[in-house]
Amino acid sequence: MKRIYIVLILTINLNLAFAQDLPTDYYPTEVQKIDLSAKTEKELQRQSELLEKENHTSSEESELNRLLEKYNEMRTSVWNILEGGCSWYCGGGNYLVKASSSLEPGKNITYSAENANDLSYKTAWVEGSPDEGINEYLEYYFKNDSPRITKVIITNGYVKSEAAWKNNNRVKKLRLLANDSLLGILNLEDSPTNQSFEVGTLGRNEDGIDLILRFEIAEVYKGDKYNDTVITEIFFDGIDVH
Repeated sequence: MKRIYIVLILTINLNLAFAQDLPTDYYPTEVQKIDLSAKTEKELQRQSELLEKENHTSSEESELNRLLEKYNEMRTSVWNILEGGCSWYCGGGNYLVKASSSLEPGKNITYSAENANDLSYKTAWVEGSPDEGINEYLEYYFKNDSPRITKVIITNGYVKSEAAWKNNNRVKKLRLLANDSLLGILNLEDSPTNQSFEVGTLGRNEDGIDLILRFEIAEVYKGDKYNDTVITEIFFDGIDVH
């Protein structure tokens, strides 16, 4: 009987140790659809025209009110990820972004790390490895006095068009590391959306060193045509701003 108890205790301890070694799995707490339609872009252009105009006819006034109710006066283009007005970025944001590799630029188009840091749906980072890019990564650098991060938002895949999104690989799992320490695995949906992850509170390290967040490709959803993995944008939200 004593042997059985010893074996049970050892088994429990081993299971607990194994569980502690497993990285945390993060799943989206919010998934936001992206509207890049020509109709919406046309309406936003019309809204900007009416806002710039000093005198309106009654029909123009009615049209402007309808557009403002549908959108808001700070929104100017479907391609802008963040519109005017204050956001977490008003207090800081990252000062540098790097990639382990990037696809060679084509005619009038680039795929560099900066594209995943420009707050635009038009551009994207594409890894430059000969295969699907497992272990390729993006790194974001933040000054230690920058506002702290509580949320990571990822625009998965090449969202600029339906064809681009389907033809290229999308990320299924990303390893998230903070200053080379694994925080967990971000599990992404296979959809052209903004996917938000609550990651605790990151930044303002006690030792004073800058925060470096690495997003490392661990698994992908395969594209229909190309074996290139694409991330349109990684951006952040948090505290210490308002």
